[in-house]
Order: sequence, then structure tokens, then C-alpha cells
Amino acid sequence: MDRDQKIHTKYDSICMQMPNWDKLRDDFAVTKKYVYLDNAAIAPIPVPVYNKVSEFYSELLNHGETPWNQWVDKTEETKDLCAKFIGADNKDEIALTHSTSEGMNIIAHMLSDKGIVLSNELEFPSSNLPWLNKNEDNLKFVKARDGNKILTKDISRMIDKQEESIIKNSNYKDGDNNNSNNVKTMVTSHVQYSTGFRQDLEGLHKLTKSSGIYFVVNSTQSLGALYFNVKDFGVDFMVSNGHKWMLSSFGIGILYIKQKYLRDPENFKPPFFSQSGQKRRANFNNNMKLDKSATAARFEIGTPHFANIIALNTAIKYISRIGINQIERRILSITDYLIDKLQNLDFEILSPIEDKKYRSGIVVFKSNKRKKPIDIVTELQKRERIIVSARGKGIRVSPHFYNNEEDIDRLVAALKR
Repeated sequence: MDRDQKIHTKYDSICMQMPNWDKLRDDFAVTKKYVYLDNAAIAPIPVPVYNKVSEFYSELLNHGETPWNQWVDKTEETKDLCAKFIGADNKDEIALTHSTSEGMNIIAHMLSDKGIVLSNELEFPSSNLPWLNKNEDNLKFVKARDGNKILTKDISRMIDKQEESIIKNSNYKDGDNNNSNNVKTMVTSHVQYSTGFRQDLEGLHKLTKSSGIYFVVNSTQSLGALYFNVKDFGVDFMVSNGHKWMLSSFGIGILYIKQKYLRDPENFKPPFFSQSGQKRRANFNNNMKLDKSATAARFEIGTPHFANIIALNTAIKYISRIGINQIERRILSITDYLIDKLQNLDFEILSPIEDKKYRSGIVVFKSNKRKKPIDIVTELQKRERIIVSARGKGIRVSPHFYNNEEDIDRLVAALKR
């Protein structure tokens, strides 16, 4: 079955008709004031998300903690929604964190000492810094090809190079897969924040599976914008957050841990622990004995961040009703339109666009003006109310489904001036 034919969630089956993009755009008040093309940085929330979060704070204002059980039920429902949204087996594989960084730190503390960790030089800091903090000598970086992409064949060569160096070590024994100098973990983003390169996760899965390597994916720049499925991509661990393409604002993150690792608590321990990780988290008298949850909940810390959880809950339902495949096609059609316009202006496009499989919701380019990208970005906001970012070596544009070709036309017209 072709990937575009796969049903991402139960909602996609009822989303056969083309969405009314103009009507959906009305859910984003930001479009009344700005040409907002910066969803890879911070996305605005739609009206339904705002309304649900407002309802929560109204409950807290008027009823205090009396709706607690309802909020707990909503939290469990959100985990179930997350699991379905990314293709996990069930909600037991989902922990709700506060950020991508928190999730990646949890994974780094579990995996860093198991062997060499392979990442790359394009990653956002939250992908690499947790591993460097745990063991900076244990992290190796794959260099970017042409400065904008990390190809599977280059990663494979890096693994082979590491294995060759081990063989030269007199302590190495043939077939010793537990050698601490073996590559044991692969860390990558699905989409790179600074170039928009979309990684071939299926190809990397084949590589990591054949090499016995843990496969860790940061899906922050794809989740909510592009098709993503942990089973189809063979992902062992995944982290993401809510304030970009997932349209659910700050303070909420998703951590996925494959069930097989949850069944091995001795080798995959949480780096920190609280009442939230206990099997009976509502039993406050259990303060002198560990009784850890068998689910990913044992990696959760502190009182649930209910407002942010409710935001994510509403956003997943909202995105799912539209259909992720519809959203991906919409976003890619807008970025294709942008690329054509930029090429007509003879702007240098820094994103890898030569093969459409590399494309995502992010396009980075250089203006032909003799100005720094940050200065152009500042001028666009002040003079034109056009919101983009300076990232990497250029200007980053990241439209979501609520954007349209007119937004791109206004950006291009401003760039000409």
C-alpha cells in the first residue's frame, strides 16, 4: 500500500472530502493581523484549542480542584489519542512531558552508557545537548552533505568507520555486539529545523535494525504537519512537543517508548522519579517504597500540567478531523509554490529541494540583498507584518495548512522591495 493511502488515525476514514481550507483559516485569529509563516518556531493555536483551555481555567476559577477526576480522565484520554496519532500499540507507551528536551534527557540517561551514540551536525540543540551532558565523549556526529542533508548512506559509512576502529583494538572479539565502543544508538530528527531536510526514516530503520541500534527520533518538526508512524518507521523512542506544528502551545511534550523496553525496567530506568510514576499514583501514603508503573507513566514527573494536556487533546482531535495526509499535501503544495516563486527571483534555496522526498514544511533561502537574514526578518515583521525566522544561514519559511498562496505572494512581493 502506498504511504499516502494509509489511514493515519481513525478520523482519516471520514475525511475523504477536500477540507475547506478557507473556513479552517478562520480558526486562526493571527491571520487577521499577520502573514504568519513561522510555524516551525511557534505556531498559533486555533480557536477550538483556546476555547477548551479557557474552559479549564474557568473550572479552576469557579470550582477549584473539584473536577480533578475529570482532568485525570482527560489526561488518560490524551495519552490514548497520542498513541493512535503516532501509531503506537496503546497509551501505555506514551508519557506526557513538558518539552522535547525533557523527553530527550530521559532517553539519553537510559541509553547513553550502552555504547556510542550517533547524531549529526544539523540537529537542534535539544537533540544533542542531553547526550553531551550525559557523556560528551560518547556522542559522534555525521557531517551534513552539501551542508543541508544527512543521507542514510553517509550514516552507514560512519557506523562502518566506527566498527573498523573497534576491530583495530586488540580487545575486540569477533561478534562482540556488547562492546561499549559499538554504535548502539541513532538520534535523528524527522525534519531538520535549519534546512527542512526530511530524513528517510524507513531507510534508517532498516539500517538500525540490521545493526542492532536503538532508533531515537525527534519528530518536533514533522508531527502535525507530515505523516508519522512509529511502526512504519521502526522507531524505538520518540520525542516531540506541542508548540509548533501540533498547535497546542507551550509546556507539553510527548515521549514514546516501545513496549519491549518498558518490559525491561532494570535496563531502562527513569533518571528521576516521583509519585506520578507509581502504579497507584493516587495513594499518597505510599512514601517509603518504590512501586513503579509498568507503563511509560513511570517517566512522568510531578502534578499533571492539565491546561497543556487539554490543549494537546483538543489539537490532536482538531488535526485528526482534517486528516494528516490532507494536511501534508496542503503544506507541501504551499512550499512547492514558494520554491517556484523563489527560483523565479533567483534566490538561493538552502533547503535540499532536488528530490521531493527531502521536502517538508520548511524552506530556507538566501535573499539577494546585502543584508543579514535577521535584519531582513526584522524588517518584514515591522514593515509588512510578515512573520518568518532567521535560521541556519538564511531565512526560514514554514507554512501550515491554514496558510495559502496569497500569504506566499505577499512575502515574495515584500522580498522584491
